[in-house]
Amino acid sequence: MMAEKKAKGQGGRFIPGAGIARFREWRGVRDTFYDYTQWLRILGVMAKFMTISPVRIVRGLLEYRWFGSYLAAFNMADKCVEGLRGPALRVAREQIYPIMQNATVQLGQMMKGDRRFGENDFAKKIVLLEQTMPPEMLAGFPNLIPLPLEVYQGLIGCYMDQQLCPHYIDAMEQIGLPSDSCRLSSNAAGVAVCDDFPQIGACIIANNMPCDSSTMNSQLIDRRLGIPSITADVPMRWEDRNTDKYALAQMKKTIAFIEEHTGERFDEEAFWRVIRAHNAEVEREMEKWEYIKTPYSPIGSSIAALYHAFYFTFSGGRLDSIRRADEKILALAEKAYREKENCFPKARHRAIMWGGPGCYWLQFPSWLYNCWGVLVVMSMDNFSGNVMIPTDTLDNALTGIARNYETGVMRRHLTGGWQHTVEFWAEAERFNCDMIVLNDDITCKGALGLTGVILDQAKEKPQKLMMVSNDMFDHRTISRQDMRDQVNSFMSTVMQEEPLDASLMVMDDGDGW
Repeated sequence: MMAEKKAKGQGGRFIPGAGIARFREWRGVRDTFYDYTQWLRILGVMAKFMTISPVRIVRGLLEYRWFGSYLAAFNMADKCVEGLRGPALRVAREQIYPIMQNATVQLGQMMKGDRRFGENDFAKKIVLLEQTMPPEMLAGFPNLIPLPLEVYQGLIGCYMDQQLCPHYIDAMEQIGLPSDSCRLSSNAAGVAVCDDFPQIGACIIANNMPCDSSTMNSQLIDRRLGIPSITADVPMRWEDRNTDKYALAQMKKTIAFIEEHTGERFDEEAFWRVIRAHNAEVEREMEKWEYIKTPYSPIGSSIAALYHAFYFTFSGGRLDSIRRADEKILALAEKAYREKENCFPKARHRAIMWGGPGCYWLQFPSWLYNCWGVLVVMSMDNFSGNVMIPTDTLDNALTGIARNYETGVMRRHLTGGWQHTVEFWAEAERFNCDMIVLNDDITCKGALGLTGVILDQAKEKPQKLMMVSNDMFDHRTISRQDMRDQVNSFMSTVMQEEPLDASLMVMDDGDGW
């Protein structure tokens, strides 16, 4: 293979084993200077983070195994923009900044309220949300802080450091829990077993994801945290409007639970402010989609789906930084479209990416673009949530929040009926894509059950279907190189194409971040 001849290219920038760049990517004077200023901007975010509660943050770094992985934040951000120039680089950096800014604020709030480092009143202002739950559930409580549980100890940590989650997965298996469980839930259960969740919160709202893994980890977390809990038990079959009455009752039950355990009272005026801001976020998202459908969009590759999942989980109308970033992104997209600028000049294919990704390789879409010219314009997470919440009556608004939860990350496509799992065919056509990259998460039993159906459908579709297996949080089972090998084989044999950069086909990054 060409990669065995040590072809010249960007692959030579990286340290063997670690996969970390020896030096910054040269993008020309203007773009290199811009990218470096954005690196300094993130440095400022990290410095500000340390001022939130310096002593407690240092203690947290020494106490929690997962916390140290966030030292790799700079590397993660840089690798998400590899190969990007011009408007595409600027859009990606505008998306990265609010993620880093607000994630560090929430990490600081965790440490500030952690009872492990001493009792404090701040912890009582926090209401924990189990992963995949939107913060709109607390829209009527302006004095409370919604914080996602499990996300920082698993998902985002895995983006930073592929070595993080295997420790917790092994801990989960060593006490006899099933080894073939979803890695998302297995990791959370392992964190609970190791007592590595911060001791925070007045109460916790759990999700009702139906798989055995989610039930398992919810029970373990409930036992370990020692705070009041409730399950927001909204319906799975969200298309059936007959379930709306039940969903509304669950929302009211959750609000009553929050009032009981925090002492706060539902503030309807504050509620409507958040809901209007949420709807504005959705409107801006829909506007971005119109640009993405065109050949002149600067939105895509690694960070776009993460940005959407971030504001679904963290903002929900609460973060003004999302509004500011969206406005800049839309201005860049409008300018690129007006000037008919090709923002991704390496692109030979436009692709939809679907299914549970290998979180230990967040930058997989960047590699696809730089090595093979496959541009991922939309991912499954982009289609989660996006519900315009009614503003006519309070009951309709609460039902809308339930619908946003029902159609959120993972839920929309895995619990709403099997037809939603295969929506990517229609979405590929809508976004003018000629290829689908299907993340084949080997631990998701629900998705695996549809593999045969998808393969049968692919025979009749014009788009090329490339399946890439992963183990979501555990790189030891299917490594980054194993994923590259699958793509290399497909592109060279099925597509009969040569790589754009053969030096990226085989890379030694198994030991690094």
